[in-house]
Order: sequence, then structure tokens, then C-alpha cells
Amino acid sequence: MNLFAYGTLMWPDILEAVMGRRMAGRRAVLAGYTRLRVKGQHYPAAVPAPDESVEGTLYTGLTPQEFEALDRFEGREYDRIEVDIGGTPVFVYVLAEEWRHIADSSPWTPADLLPEQRAAFCAEYKGWSDLQS
Repeated sequence: MNLFAYGTLMWPDILEAVMGRRMAGRRAVLAGYTRLRVKGQHYPAAVPAPDESVEGTLYTGLTPQEFEALDRFEGREYDRIEVDIGGTPVFVYVLAEEWRHIADSSPWTPADLLPEQRAAFCAEYKGWSDLQS
């Protein structure tokens, strides 16, 4: 199973904290989506945008158990959907339609997550202990 990450999961240490192992990924592009800021948060959300694309990281070889941990990490605000990237089936977490109101209209890039913001995200995220269940 494969994962396309476009936000905090692009950082190997955050992915490792979620899944319990460090993985190497490669650059990939998801067509048909844009990446927006989530209001009041340090992380983004992907939403459909037919003429846009999002750069991110493609991880391969994930297990069903790792996706269960990712589902808990992403929460109810995100839907895990299957897309095609370069002929490869890939799962990506996109903002669920009923949660689109939490997306800002301004774009988010990885450069927006400064080291101090990444530390704040890791300190503020309340679900770390839930990931081990």
C-alpha cells in the first residue's frame, strides 16, 4: 500500500511518530488538488481543484496496520481516498467535504512549516497516545 503525503507527514520524524518506523519517500505530484492552510493550524488540507496540483512525498510499502494508525492521526476531518500517481495506486488524505469550512483560501507550502511551528505542532497534537492503541 502506498501513501502520498503533502503536509506534516512529509517529515520523516513525524511519519515515524505516527507509524512506528522511519521510511524514505520520493518526490511526487498529485494532480487535481490544491493544498490550503487549515484555519488556526500549522498543517494543510488538500481539496479538489481540477487545474491545480500538489507536490509531496510518495511512500511505498505501508501495511494495513500503519494505515490504521494514519487514519487515527488524520481524524474524522480527512477522508482517505485512492488516486493514481504515475500509474501507481496511492492513498491520500483529503479534507472531507463536510469539513471544508476549516480550510483557509490561502495556499500552504512545506516552507510555511518553520522549525518552531513544527515543534509547536508536535507539542500541541493531542492524539499521539491514541496512535499506539
